[in-house]
Amino acid sequence: MKWERERFTVIARVRDTMRRWRMFEPGDLVLAAVSGGVDSLVLLDVLVQLAEEMGISLRVFHVDHGVREGSSDDAEYVRRVAGHYGLDCAVQRIRLPDDAGLSPEERLREARYGAFHRELEDTGAQRMATGHTADDRVETLLLRLMTGTGPRAMGSIPPLRPPFARPLIRVWRREVEEYARYLPFPPRLDITNMDVSIPRNRIRHRLLPLLEEEYNPSVKRVLLGEAEMLAALAEIVDELSRECEETDVESTARGEEIDVEGLRSRPLAVRREVIAASLRRLGLDPGFDLVEDIHDKLLAIEGSSRLDLGPGHSARRVYDRIVLGPRPAADSLPDTRIAGEGTHIIAGAGLQLDVGIRPWTDVDPREAVEDAGEAWVDADRISFPLLARGVRPGDRFRPLGAPGTRKLQDFLVDEKIPREDRPRVVIIECKGEIVWVAGMRIAESFKVREDTARIAVLKIEKLRGGQEMRETAIQAGEGEDDKI
Repeated sequence: MKWERERFTVIARVRDTMRRWRMFEPGDLVLAAVSGGVDSLVLLDVLVQLAEEMGISLRVFHVDHGVREGSSDDAEYVRRVAGHYGLDCAVQRIRLPDDAGLSPEERLREARYGAFHRELEDTGAQRMATGHTADDRVETLLLRLMTGTGPRAMGSIPPLRPPFARPLIRVWRREVEEYARYLPFPPRLDITNMDVSIPRNRIRHRLLPLLEEEYNPSVKRVLLGEAEMLAALAEIVDELSRECEETDVESTARGEEIDVEGLRSRPLAVRREVIAASLRRLGLDPGFDLVEDIHDKLLAIEGSSRLDLGPGHSARRVYDRIVLGPRPAADSLPDTRIAGEGTHIIAGAGLQLDVGIRPWTDVDPREAVEDAGEAWVDADRISFPLLARGVRPGDRFRPLGAPGTRKLQDFLVDEKIPREDRPRVVIIECKGEIVWVAGMRIAESFKVREDTARIAVLKIEKLRGGQEMRETAIQAGEGEDDKI
């Protein structure tokens, strides 16, 4: 097929781009995102020219965003264009999400890509081709430089990030406009592209012309090359970061937990990206200053530090881990009265305490008790009611095997119980004396001795099925016979 020189230049470069990044495989169904503007119409025409050669089938997809007068006319126009090429066309009208934290442009983008994903799922298509050009990549790089971003985003718009492909990503807008002269339909004009109140448009119409005139006539080519190099470097950082996350990062009930020594062993760029990725998973903005604060104050130094991440979240050093997540509640557990044998719900803890008394048959508790959630004590040295409660200031006890009494606070530090977890530690008390720090150690004075006749078996565990409603009732004020 013979093409005009302007079309040949673009088609040849797009062919090379699609092959270089293996954008499509033979047999793929490719959706062409067509807005009716010049970039998308050229994209569609180029794909039509190369579809048979590439072994792909095409469908047209249009998003009617409804925010500009005449958007329904755009939809009808795209249908006519698709019909000219003999292609099916789907139109999806979107509604902008109500999110005060996003600009109108960002909300529009979120809604548009949401529609893209829905159409891909509905049609089973393998790729969505969009009309991003080399100019878009340069503008995005400058925009991200000025707003701050991580290494992954510094590569700007990638040629391929499945399921999205950008066949025009190495074609300049000037070349697209030259190609457009040979299209069977004139492009639709979107007047919002001239609105310099939009940051991207200011970069396009003011900043780049200034850079070209005052600094370097080839500045866009230079920036495109930088974006290519940064994208390649970002791939390396991404791969190393994924390896680090697989071994050194864990999502727990407390949030994102990062192993300190594991992270320290990685290159600086990887350490930063792992911290930033953890923040993103929590829905937080991983700004450079915040990432550096976490790195310098929680990773590079020893000790227990804490940083405020904004409403409801904190970053803290918990021994050999960095924990990023919801700010832990400081409220201690309410007191729960243990009237005697049986099962007792420990209010506010999501736990139950089973108490049973039986004769002792000279079995060594150290050999018989395998679960840290179970303790054997001398039944004749306790008296009911017992008290299940939280940690209190000034608590002291003599841990089993210790030479004397200790502050409970010091004991918990030695046991490496994080500060934020200490208010949830359950203490079993008898007449003002600690019997058992649940799950850790009984007191020396309540241990089983040679003259012990009966033992009290205390077992603490998560609530079993059917007990959650009971705990809810207790916290609401019902069942007061179980509480002091």
